[in-house]
Amino acid sequence: MIDKTTYNALKQRIKELEWEVSEHRKVEEALRESEHIYGTFSEKSLAGIYVVQDGKFQSVNSNATSYAGYTSEELIGEKSDIIVHPEDRNRVKRNAREMLSGKRTSPHDFRIVSKRGEIRWIMETVTSISYEGRPAILGNSMDITERKQVEEMLQQSENLYRTIFENTGTATIIIEEDTTMSLVNTEFAELSRASKKYCEGISWTNFIADEDVERMKGYHNLRRINPKGAPRNYEFVFVDIGGNRKDMMLTISMIPGTKKSVVSLLNITDLKQAKEQAKKREQEVQIKSINLEEVNTALNVLLKRREEDKNELEEKVFLNVRELAMPYIEKLKKTRLSANQLTYLTILENGLNNIISPFMHNMTLKYSKLTPTEIQVANLVKEGKTSKEIGNLLNLSARAVDFHRVNIRNKLGLKNQKANLRSFLLTYS
Repeated sequence: MIDKTTYNALKQRIKELEWEVSEHRKVEEALRESEHIYGTFSEKSLAGIYVVQDGKFQSVNSNATSYAGYTSEELIGEKSDIIVHPEDRNRVKRNAREMLSGKRTSPHDFRIVSKRGEIRWIMETVTSISYEGRPAILGNSMDITERKQVEEMLQQSENLYRTIFENTGTATIIIEEDTTMSLVNTEFAELSRASKKYCEGISWTNFIADEDVERMKGYHNLRRINPKGAPRNYEFVFVDIGGNRKDMMLTISMIPGTKKSVVSLLNITDLKQAKEQAKKREQEVQIKSINLEEVNTALNVLLKRREEDKNELEEKVFLNVRELAMPYIEKLKKTRLSANQLTYLTILENGLNNIISPFMHNMTLKYSKLTPTEIQVANLVKEGKTSKEIGNLLNLSARAVDFHRVNIRNKLGLKNQKANLRSFLLTYS
């Protein structure tokens, strides 16, 4: 028979066993619930989730397998680095160790090789866990292949942009809304005689002549309100860090979707100086041309006067010889002369004819055939004298003068014409 003390002890032990069984059932139920939650979370998560123990996959969700094109069955039991790109394996192990030890907190990325041989990018974090009572690693990953491709394209685009920007051949800068220069190329650094580091972060107004600053600030503000409201090309005076002034041509455009503008600068100092010199030379040539025209005009006047004087001298020589010398030679030839005297007279006559012969081309043939008296009458007619006045001067009657006038008209081809004799004679002056 069991005594009361033993009975109470047994009863207490039974209660303890019943409680332990109840707690064990609760733990089992909690474990099943935890496994269900983990399974649901693992399969429904947008991330790839896997458990690695002893360097091998123990659990892999569908997202993780989809990255590499394998099934869970194909990966479970395999080494965890089976899909890691050979060139990235050492780096992946190093980053994982640093993350597990707490030295690294940020995710790391690496390449994997899919079942079909495609290369994809994975971003991963790892943490230590206990799996089935032993240490394990819980991996959480995401496929970032598309993001990497976009980043690579952006990087290529940026490299291309920077290459073009740097090698455009002209000084080029990017200007922010507050007028600071956020990017300058080597050409601008050489133009300003300052380093890129010095230029980037300061206002472009530091390199603008005082007389142009307000105008260009106005363009800057207007362009950000209405890009077409401000001129795209204009000239201004650039002042480098040493204070040297340079004439520049500016080309500017807004960068779409931003408040930034890109500016290209062309040094036109030499061109403007060349234009000014050309303009100055043109003015000098014009002045010289005017002076030359004046000199030519004066020279023409002098030449004309000289020609008139020459013609007048030739006419006087011709007429004087014909009027004053030849009549007396004709009279002497009619007198009794010795043979020697006649020879001398002939020589004298020939000599006078030789003197006046160069002038004959300036007289018409008919005018040269006038007699000495007719020449005297023609000269007085040309001077505007009347027949009576001419007769008094030459001791001739008015009728004799009229007779000579008729002969003169006939010899000059004015017979039966209404042409005025004096006007006609004046043409020979």
